Amino acid sequence: MKMPAWALALALVLLAPACTGGASNADYFAEVEGITRGLDAELDAVEASFNAGLLDINFESATAEEQLITLFQDSISTTANSFAVSVGQLEQIEPPSSLTGPHEDTVSAGRFVLRAYQERIDELEAIDTLTGIDDYAISLSDTGARQRFTEACQELQIIADGDDLDVDLSC
Repeated sequence: MKMPAWALALALVLLAPACTGGASNADYFAEVEGITRGLDAELDAVEASFNAGLLDINFESATAEEQLITLFQDSISTTANSFAVSVGQLEQIEPPSSLTGPHEDTVSAGRFVLRAYQERIDELEAIDTLTGIDDYAISLSDTGARQRFTEACQELQIIADGDDLDVDLSC
């Protein structure tokens, strides 16, 4: 069985040297901001690539459905890979003691997103109809994983705002 790209990316990130701990809140949030902005930029690029791919499909051709399915599968795989890298980077941060709980909540929510993708990898690879795309999207959405991650990130943003830190975690 072939290892998914996102799993390999996560393994590489986890093998990277850990970030030093004991950072100030400002240092911690600056590091988290870099990670979340990177994720946001990657997800924007996935969306742009998907939209460009849609424009390349001749929807009157016999292969249009197959092309759309492949485009969707590739976009989801790339999204999962981006999350794997970002969660791995978040796991490497040792937060200040006052932020351990919220940090762990965010990491846990990120792991939940990854599990949602991992648990549906066979479903993703088996999509062979447009209805399959809809079913997959609904199944993934029903987990609430992305919402949970967003809410955990927003909690960190609230803390940063309360500390009067000029960061945007792109939640």
